[in-house]
Amino acid sequence: MESKKPREAAYKDTRDLAFAAYAHMMGLKIKKATQWKRGTSTEYKFSFDDPSTPEYPDGRWETLLFDFANSEATRFDSSVRSLKKLCKPVQN
Repeated sequence: MESKKPREAAYKDTRDLAFAAYAHMMGLKIKKATQWKRGTSTEYKFSFDDPSTPEYPDGRWETLLFDFANSEATRFDSSVRSLKKLCKPVQN
């Protein structure tokens, strides 16, 4: 049987600000953060160090994606987005 070698690159990227905050709260280290304007909106990109461990040979990224999706953090993010929309003027 062939032994599996942990993946070489330990960096994962996301443009999802809410998930980036969750991954950071859960202990992943931010290696790079950038922002830019696209029209009137601000976009973000975060790179995280996601090293392999004995418990997570391929890193924690995939596990955190599912944990985030099943957490109250997604409901919180959705609520924040809804509140922002309430503050915008209605366009006819």
